[in-house]
Amino acid sequence: MSAGVHSDTTIIWVNARFLDRPVTGVERVATELLGVLAERYLDEQGCWYAGDRRFCLRLIAPRGSATPSPWRNLRLVRTGVFRGHAWEQFDLPRWTRRQCLVSLCNTGPILKRLHILFLHDAQPFVIPKNFSLAFRCFYRTLFRIAGRFSQRILVNSRFTRRELWQHAGIPRQKMVLCYPGSDHVRQEKGLTDALSHFDLPQEPFLLAVASANQNKNFALIARALRALGDTAPPCVIVGRTDQRHFGGVSLDSARVTHLGYVSDAELLALYRRALCLVFPSFYEGFGLPPLEAMAAGCPVVVSRTSAMPEISGLAAEYCDPHDYQTLARAILTVAQSPLRRREMIEHGIERARNFSWHCSGRRLLELIADTA
Repeated sequence: MSAGVHSDTTIIWVNARFLDRPVTGVERVATELLGVLAERYLDEQGCWYAGDRRFCLRLIAPRGSATPSPWRNLRLVRTGVFRGHAWEQFDLPRWTRRQCLVSLCNTGPILKRLHILFLHDAQPFVIPKNFSLAFRCFYRTLFRIAGRFSQRILVNSRFTRRELWQHAGIPRQKMVLCYPGSDHVRQEKGLTDALSHFDLPQEPFLLAVASANQNKNFALIARALRALGDTAPPCVIVGRTDQRHFGGVSLDSARVTHLGYVSDAELLALYRRALCLVFPSFYEGFGLPPLEAMAAGCPVVVSRTSAMPEISGLAAEYCDPHDYQTLARAILTVAQSPLRRREMIEHGIERARNFSWHCSGRRLLELIADTA
């Protein structure tokens, strides 16, 4: 970075409302993107230089929380009167007036023009049952209007770009592809004892990453396990363990282990120990768990739908998310063919190297320079 004096300084605000929420997929993307910027690109004041231009990044979030900035060179400003979506729609555009704003987690001010908005999928249009009527209407309105008002829209896959053009009418030329990365998995170390406090199966097990979202389709896993009977590998489930989210299908407690929520280090250790990850989701704008698993050397079984073939390529075994028998056959392939499993591990590690937070961070900074 240049050490000279730069008269042309531009403040770039980053919508940091996500800091006060539990970490799911979109929060993970925001955290990793900002982390790589803070570590690799920004100076001690949170500034990045492009020629004789200096861009200073600042985080902005609602009042009412003591959560600090996770990055020492990214200053966090807490301000405004409202909370949640009201803060985004009323306080945030007022405090960032005439300045560039970056929103990385699907939502932001609907009418702000100097805005870079990251949209991760088109679920409010495609799977409306995952949202209440009020939230469905809000998200659809936000995607359509903010998609047109914002200067640029970041998308996490070519599939998401097609979906947003088809369902929200966002012009293709406005959308910029910015794949999430897998670097955070490859860099994690010191996992030897991460699983020592869990009572895990001794034999190779399936790993499933659960959530309250029925789109994740965990009922299919339960049906596939029942179909496999005694030949089914044991299954370890992390995340929400509410039985209702398995579609009312009973699970054999002798073959299924519920761990609940786990830390990042524990999840990575599970990836490295599992027979494979099963991820039969109906719809994914990207699908971060399969990418993490591949980077960790864990084979993946995913649905042949939405963005998952685009991300997994030849490294995965595929299933039909509506047909538990296809999932059962894919599980058997991984469990009974050591050769195929080794091929999947090798292809998966190689495939994951194509997805880098470093490249994604560089893409975001170039877009900021072009927009601001």
